[in-house]
Amino acid sequence: MRRGRAAGVRRVRETGGVSEPVLHLIPLERWRSEPDMPVVPSSLDHEGFVHASPDAGTLLAVADAFYRDADQPMVALLIDPDRLSAPLRWEEAHGAPPPGVSGEVRFPHIYGPVERSAVVGVRYLRRDPAGRHVALEERTGTAEALDLLPHPEGGWYRETWRAPAEFEPDGYPGRRASATAIYFALAPGERSRWHAVRSDELWLWHSGGPLTLLLGGDGERPAERPDRVVLGTGLAAGQRPQALVPGGVWQAAEAGDAETLVSCVVSPGFDFADFRAE
Repeated sequence: MRRGRAAGVRRVRETGGVSEPVLHLIPLERWRSEPDMPVVPSSLDHEGFVHASPDAGTLLAVADAFYRDADQPMVALLIDPDRLSAPLRWEEAHGAPPPGVSGEVRFPHIYGPVERSAVVGVRYLRRDPAGRHVALEERTGTAEALDLLPHPEGGWYRETWRAPAEFEPDGYPGRRASATAIYFALAPGERSRWHAVRSDELWLWHSGGPLTLLLGGDGERPAERPDRVVLGTGLAAGQRPQALVPGGVWQAAEAGDAETLVSCVVSPGFDFADFRAE
């Protein structure tokens, strides 16, 4: 996925105005915590302004520089400068610019609170399996309805269940829940990257178009000619409503022309320590 991709950020303004939106990085939990209040980050008290970025690539560099170790999802607020009551000034970076950003880049600094009415969109930051922020993405309808977040392998997910019973399975580096479950959605044409999970994983198709599950064997790398299992309702065409991926087997998934929604049940329960990706 190309670094700096941001759905809708550099296209024609969503508001129909003249200015393009600027981007403010904020933890998702903080954005949701006070839905009726303006955005007032601590920098407004400490530095006198609200930090923002001019484009997706710069914001991703900021995220990597300051939030690489954050364990909470981050979002970018698309802020319409024409809707701000506070002045916006284009200035040099406060301190050294983040790695990969030229010192010539000017940053939009907002000298006052950001009204909710000035926020014209929200984009979700996607990380790759190494933890690097790689894209800003807009949620699909299903992801919005089910409150799904970007998965490092691709697609959108949310854990829905974690069994309270725990144990320490043989060959695992610690205790695990006996089982876990997630929703997982792929947008039309979207694909999850090759990855392997230490535990068995059961895929259960729910809605949308068919999902093609690729099984690449249990070697050091995925097989060049993977097996294919198609999940969906077309039983006469060989589609199946569920499929099992044994632990340690390489897998990838791809949607066709329609969005697809599945659940994935993992046992012993999923832990990112048991996850590896190509």
